[in-house]
Amino acid sequence: MICLNPQEMNDQNISELDIIFVTGDAFADHPSNGVAILSRLLEDKQYNVGILDQPQYKELDSFTKLGKPNLFFGVTAGLLDSMVSNYTPLKKERKNDRLGYDKSIRPDRATIVYAQMLRRAYKDTPIIIGGIEASMRRFSHYDYWQNKVRKSILMDSKADLLVYGMGERQTLEIATRLKKHESLDGIKGTVVKKKECPSNCIELPPYSETEKSKKTFLNSFMTQYKNQDPFHSLPLAESYGDWYVVQYSPALPLTTDEMDYVYELPYSRDPRRTARGKVNSIDSVLFSIISHRGCFGGCSFCSLSMHQGKIIQSRSKESIVNEAVGFLSHPLFKGIIDDVGGPTANMYGMGCKDTKDATITNSIRNGKKVHIREYSEKCTNKCLCPICPQLKTSHLPIIEVLQELRSIKGIKKVFIRSGIRYDLALSDMEFIRELCKHHVSGQLKVAPEHVDDNVLLLMNKPSIEVFEQFKKVYGDISKEVGKRQYLVPYIMVAHPGTTSKSARLLQSYLYMHKIPTEQVQVFTPTPMTLSTAMYYTAINPFTNEKVYVPYSYKEKKEQKRCAVTSRKA
Repeated sequence: MICLNPQEMNDQNISELDIIFVTGDAFADHPSNGVAILSRLLEDKQYNVGILDQPQYKELDSFTKLGKPNLFFGVTAGLLDSMVSNYTPLKKERKNDRLGYDKSIRPDRATIVYAQMLRRAYKDTPIIIGGIEASMRRFSHYDYWQNKVRKSILMDSKADLLVYGMGERQTLEIATRLKKHESLDGIKGTVVKKKECPSNCIELPPYSETEKSKKTFLNSFMTQYKNQDPFHSLPLAESYGDWYVVQYSPALPLTTDEMDYVYELPYSRDPRRTARGKVNSIDSVLFSIISHRGCFGGCSFCSLSMHQGKIIQSRSKESIVNEAVGFLSHPLFKGIIDDVGGPTANMYGMGCKDTKDATITNSIRNGKKVHIREYSEKCTNKCLCPICPQLKTSHLPIIEVLQELRSIKGIKKVFIRSGIRYDLALSDMEFIRELCKHHVSGQLKVAPEHVDDNVLLLMNKPSIEVFEQFKKVYGDISKEVGKRQYLVPYIMVAHPGTTSKSARLLQSYLYMHKIPTEQVQVFTPTPMTLSTAMYYTAINPFTNEKVYVPYSYKEKKEQKRCAVTSRKA
């Protein structure tokens, strides 16, 4: 059972909970919410689960109202990093966080605050941290808000274990081991503290050195960046004097059957069934469908490859269709599916041709042995920019899903809002035709990010000529199918490599081509991305060449002004 408050525990005659999740988000029982996924998964395995959402972080009673769990506390800052949520890219404090809640509800460095409060209340209960904030701070990392290299969040939080990446396999394994009173050491997709460095580890430079030397920091980061393969990477260890922080290799990706199982769990999708009343942030995703996970795009500023991973994990067409059919009985459904996709909508069903059916694991559905497609150990190629010849680029799987969804009686519209890779879409004109004819709600959001080839190279984004090609194809096909539709580009300014000349080039281009820019973002250096490593060190990690970095707030604001005023000129 899942309990949101003591009254629900009483109503269900539950005296003790097995696991209690503490989250910085208002809990919503929806598959876009990581705590909801893990809670439903544990519930299906006969565990009793509690949710403490957005606790009053200065009040100890707020952390003890559900009592002490039999197994562990799971702690997350929420769907967003708390510092990104609470501050603008220019470090100004937001009145409301990026999900619309009063900033005072979620503390800065929420994972650390929550874990330390729990440790005060329950000295011997295991505390497991996870989510995007913990995942991307698993080693020493550059912290933009303090402008320094901080320790692993595992050290600062005093937690027992850190789960990184998507946590289904790890969470079930943790619960099983604690129930049997077994050690939590050695679980794939986790980070632990150890007194000695394991013999099979790649040893990173110690924190005492990465903290002081930018070159050492960069070398350490690149070792981490190149060792995120769930099939072949060795454990990594970082020294903190008497302790080592040890990262075991990433958890194995979920199979299609496991993905179906996770997203077919009985989520209520009830915006009122929350611990804090109605949650506004659920409205925009209430009737969206997650079709897959992972992204092989490799954008330098994005954390996805170090969190969800590069391997696409797709649901079956049948599972996606069944979810859509289930919407028809929901009292709030009006026939519109707001979005079908994942981090990048048109990567559904794609992957590398160079795989073999070799790795065996236990299914999270039923514990039986299952095979997983294992990727080549030798490949060091980028999947995109340019498109790798070994990449399967057929859009037929997503086209068939969309056609099936449109055929369901009672479904009026099926939109794609989660973004597409236009360079990838250009490899399949039939997909662009389907998109333009049926799945655009008047505007399609894409992310060229910039126009300067030097900047785009550092971002690992395609050249602006590719965007222009897609823009023309999109416009021609939209006109052909009788639709007046627009492209809305995402633009990023102040990224490493962006000079004042680059900013003027962007301004001139946007004005000359009459491109509207509703989304202009100032680059925010978030932990564990290539762009952040470049920002901190002013070095291109692949060439060791110097990179210009616009550090001053004045220059960042000026670059944003150039992009914003271009559409008003």
